[in-house]
Amino acid sequence: MKKIAAFFFMLRNVLTPTFVSRTYDLIYEFIIENVWARRTMHLDGKVSISSTARILYPQNIFVGERTNINRYCCLWASPNAKIVIGSNCLTGSNVTIITSKYKTDGTKNFRQNASIEKDVIIEDDVWLGSNVVVLPGVKIGRGSVIGAGTVVVKDVPPFSIVVGQEMRIIRSRK
Repeated sequence: MKKIAAFFFMLRNVLTPTFVSRTYDLIYEFIIENVWARRTMHLDGKVSISSTARILYPQNIFVGERTNINRYCCLWASPNAKIVIGSNCLTGSNVTIITSKYKTDGTKNFRQNASIEKDVIIEDDVWLGSNVVVLPGVKIGRGSVIGAGTVVVKDVPPFSIVVGQEMRIIRSRK
């Protein structure tokens, strides 16, 4: 009898309005930013996308065949800019690819400033290591490797291996 009473006591404490509301939000977010997004993305052939990946403006995302989008990745396209990922690409976990940013000039609140939207193009056979961030307007050349934790702020030549916060090209794959 003590076990049953303890179970109902625990259930009463867990099923609070806050718990129910947050659970609803998580399920809604998952359906909109993952399940529904996959249906509206432009996918060529077999593409693997983790169930924990988050996708914004999926109609502006194009992914080539045999590409793998790993756990906790964020593909954040914008209304006027697209993300194009080639074939045979790999991402490590927690990769973020974004196509817009706020202007920083002026004294206005950031949300009042117009955003800058630019396409991101990742060519075929590119490997993005864990925790890579790709910023708007960047083109990553075919066959390149981007080391873990790198913030990609400028174009990367084909077959380059790039590492570090300063985006140092350590060698070519050719």
